[in-house]
Order: sequence, then C-alpha cells, then structure tokens
Amino acid sequence: MAVRSRAKRLADMGWKPLPPMSDLQFEPSPPSSALINVILEYADLQHAVGGGRVVLQLSGRRMKDPTIKALLGRETKRLQDVSIIWDEVEGEIVHVHDEARDHRSPVEAGLEASEQDTFELTEAALAYIEDWETSFGAKKTPRTRH
Repeated sequence: MAVRSRAKRLADMGWKPLPPMSDLQFEPSPPSSALINVILEYADLQHAVGGGRVVLQLSGRRMKDPTIKALLGRETKRLQDVSIIWDEVEGEIVHVHDEARDHRSPVEAGLEASEQDTFELTEAALAYIEDWETSFGAKKTPRTRH
C-alpha cells in the first residue's frame, strides 16, 4: 500500500488551506470616544463648510504630540483617518467621518440626509393645523385701496 502525502489526504477530505493574513480584509473598528474627545479638544485644523459647521482635524505635527500619544496609545494612527463635522451654532457633533470606513469627503458624508432630517406629523398635529386653518385661515382680511 502506497503512502499518501498528508496534503493529499487532507485534500481528499475537502480541507482547504486558509488564505494568507495579508489577503484577509478586516473592517476597521469605529473611532473610540477617547479619539473623538482628542479631536474635539486638540484639533488644530478647522475648515468652515458653511451653515455654522466646521470640519475639525489634527495635523500630522499635532498627532506626534506626546500628550496625544499618551492619551490614545496605538490608536493615535487612526487620527489621520478621522474628522468631525462640528455645528458651532448648536454646539454639537453633526457627523464623525472615518476615512478608513467611508471614502467620501467628510462634507459629503456629513451632509447626506438622515432620519433626523425627515419627520411625519402626528394625528394630533394634523388636527391642530386643520383647526387653525378653519378658524383663522378662512377669515379674509379686508383689503384697503391706496
């Protein structure tokens, strides 16, 4: 009886070798809250995009700051991919843009419609509007000639 190689036996059983690690594509993890806080506190690049909104980023020089490296550790490298669209009027984050996950510009990604941009009126609101229109909308104010 001939001795078969281990590779042939495994192939007969339907076993396939795993692809090399370099071929596997991993989805990057979302930015951590620590990373977002660092951008909000230490952003040295600000680009106004209109409507009271600003894109906040860190420059390469700022990323090398020992304070920032101490706060983020290995995640410091992610600062080059992440930017924040900040609303100056409302004082809140509009969008966190992660270049590693979304290859559009931060402005394009932050300005797309979201579920917060649309709404539906409730039955109570529709009834209120109808009541207002019948009470006040039907009354015509007399026009005077000048």
